[in-house]
Amino acid sequence: MLNNGQTPPESGKNGIVYRAAPDATPVNIKPLEGVVEGYPIVFGVRTQIGNFFTEEIDPHALDGADLTDIKFMVNHNDGMIPLARHRRGKRSTMDAEVTTQGLHINARLDVQNNSTARELCSAVDREDIGDMSFAFGVKIDGDEWSGLDTDLPHRRITKISKVFEVSAVNDGAYPQTSIYARSAALDNAKSVLEQARTAAALDNEKRAAGEQAALRLAKEKFLFKEGLKNL
Repeated sequence: MLNNGQTPPESGKNGIVYRAAPDATPVNIKPLEGVVEGYPIVFGVRTQIGNFFTEEIDPHALDGADLTDIKFMVNHNDGMIPLARHRRGKRSTMDAEVTTQGLHINARLDVQNNSTARELCSAVDREDIGDMSFAFGVKIDGDEWSGLDTDLPHRRITKISKVFEVSAVNDGAYPQTSIYARSAALDNAKSVLEQARTAAALDNEKRAAGEQAALRLAKEKFLFKEGLKNL
């Protein structure tokens, strides 16, 4: 949860994936100072994505990931001015560091001059907003699937290409701001699973075809040798 120092708890447009921070992830909030500190990305924690699959992030998933520009937003609203921002090589108002636990952030909001920052801190203090989410991209072949023949397969994300932003969100289960967006996110999750199952089925077909070809070749060699014996 993102509520006053207590604990915080899918793919969208352009290939960007939205995920709620896992339950029991510690987040430190100082509403009067405008400080948000915690782990929006946690390694090795299994989370259920709708009724489609479970997912976890590998401890090395952020190795080589692009962390050069990460925004702190509300409800993934691209149209708003970021409340804080981590930028390597430039002045930053948010620190972002990869640790053994995950991605740690310390965002310093301007509650003196930014009314949205004040509103967010008030909403967090009142527990009207209590969740945290993050947006990222997955590299090609950057995930591994298991149990694709079960009702609830498991996806392990091994390589994240870029972390785009972290957000305070109204709804951590499906961190979008509207029913349509939540529906689209789950539709995308279903599509990801269907693609993985289709790829696995094609691999199985290729493997089976290869085995059949090898069996035919072995049979032909055997018959050829047997034919030589009868000459």
